[in-house]
Formats: sequence, C-alpha cells, structure tokens
Amino acid sequence: MRLNFQKSITNSQATLPVVSALMLLFWLLLPPVGQPVDFTTPDYGIWKFVPMFLLRGYVSLVMGALCAALAVYEMAELNNANVLLRVSTRMLSSVLAILLGMAVVCHPFQPGMVLMLLTLLSFFPLFAMYQTPSPYLAFLTYLALSVASLFFPKFLWIVPFYWLIQSYFRALTLRCLVASILATILPYWIYAAIAVLMLHWEDFMIHLQEMISFQMYDYTQIPLRHLFTFSLVFLLFVIGSIDFYLQQYRDRTRTRTIYRALIIYGVVLLMGMVAQPQYFITLLPLFLLSTAILFGHFFALTHTRFSHICCIVVMLLVLMDFIAQYLPSQFLPLSISSYF
Repeated sequence: MRLNFQKSITNSQATLPVVSALMLLFWLLLPPVGQPVDFTTPDYGIWKFVPMFLLRGYVSLVMGALCAALAVYEMAELNNANVLLRVSTRMLSSVLAILLGMAVVCHPFQPGMVLMLLTLLSFFPLFAMYQTPSPYLAFLTYLALSVASLFFPKFLWIVPFYWLIQSYFRALTLRCLVASILATILPYWIYAAIAVLMLHWEDFMIHLQEMISFQMYDYTQIPLRHLFTFSLVFLLFVIGSIDFYLQQYRDRTRTRTIYRALIIYGVVLLMGMVAQPQYFITLLPLFLLSTAILFGHFFALTHTRFSHICCIVVMLLVLMDFIAQYLPSQFLPLSISSYF
C-alpha cells in the first residue's frame, strides 16, 4: 500500500503547532553544546553593547527561542505574501522550525539570530519589487541589510548580490540604486554621529576595518558537530534545489524567479561558510532560510515513492544529527584534528 504520511503531514493544520511545541520543548530543556563563542570581539560590531544578562544562561536560550519563533512567523507571512507554494500549507515554517531546533549551536542568543530576522524582513520588499522598480521598497530592503551589518560588519558584502537579484527581478533602476546606497549608508551615518558624541570614534573605525579583514582558518579545527550539521543542511539545500529545477515548470514565472534568487542567496552564504568557517554559527541561521524554503517546496509538492523514502531518511538524519550534538567526546571527538 502506498505511503501517504508525507501528504498527510503537508496538509495537516496541526503540523506547525506540533513541530513548534516540540522544538520549543527541546530548545528550553536541553543545554547548549560546544565551547561558548565570544561575540564581543570587533568581528561582531555593536553586539558588544547588548546587555550581558541577555547572553547568559537560561535567559540566552529564551531570547534565542523568541527569535526562532519570530522567524517562523515571518516565514509564514512571507509565504502568504508571495504564494511560494501552490498548496495551502505551513510546510515552509515547519521545516524552518525543525532546522532551527536541530541546529543546537544556534540556540543561545547570538548575532546570527538577529541577522536572520532582518534578512527575512528584507525579503518582503525585495520580492515585492519583482518587475516593479520602487525606490521606497529598495530603501527598506537595504536598510534592513545595513542594520544587520552593524551586528556583523562582513554581512555588508551581501549587498552586491542583492543588486544582482534585484537586476534579475528587472527592478534595478538608477533611482533604486541610489535609494539602496542611501539606505546602506544611513545606519552608519547615525552610528558615526553617536560614536563622535560618545567619544568612541575608534570603535567606529575598527567596525569599518572589520568589513575587509579576512583571516585564513585552520580547517582541521572545525568542530565535528558543526560539520555534521552543515553536511545535513547542505544535503537538504541540494535536494530542494534539484527538485525545484525538475519541477519548476509547474510554478508561475514570478515564483520560479524568486526561487532562483533564493538559490543564488544560498550559494553565496554557502561560499561564505566554506571560506570563513569561523563564522559558521553566525551564518548558519541565514543559510537555513533558503534551505527551509527549497526543501519545504520539495516536501510539500513532490509526492512520489522516492520522495517518501527520501523524507523518511531525512527525518532519521535530522534525529541522528540532533543526538550527535550531545554525544560525549569519547564518542564524538571535538574537531577534525582528532583524526590527524
């Protein structure tokens, strides 16, 4: 008898509440894993001004959970606004909730969660500009990116790729380009003014220097827990991308264009994580956005024997990756260097 569990999960109105409740339970009850990351370094801009009580212990987990819940809600609204799926389902939000719950390293409150929320906000005006150039929407899009870069200066390098996506949407006019540049500069004007008034000009200059400061990373020091999580998310991204290209003829032209833009966005972040793995924890929540949409498209719209088997395997891999995060060091060495 043909399995129908995948279609049942997709069509059920209870999927998102059940998934969200389970992920919230795991999020708040299970402790963080791995070595704490120091986010007060110049790499993370104004994050050092975040009150310390928000970054410690259980409060940090609660803040991280709130950011994840808000991201799941934003994903649902993004789907509603752009009809990213041909069927009525909350699969995109459910997949994002599962991925955020699985990525245990992202559970504490950290800059990547703020970047994820602001990036999701930037998608709303960006997608609305499809074949509709609007300086106002362009300003909102790049303002969100610029504010995000205050918490992670190197994130500003995403701006040229947004220009590429906007051009692909046939929405990059001279007025939109000027609006995007002004929106990108505006938060830095404000930051510079505050730095002068507060006698912190050196902090502002260091922030600017961090945008172009890149260091080589010893890949043998990559934590195996990070490698496992990255490999699984990358696999889901590839599966979703391949399935989209095979099934894209069923979607509207606008939807196809948006998904191609999301693939470009995902590839850019993928290159960033490979080139600078020391920022893995910060960039992973961003990569989960495109992965959730692409794999959610596959899960919700592809109902074949292969897709049923694939989804069962993926569920098992997600469970295994979640368990692997809590294996003691005698079972799971800390980094790749343990094998050399």
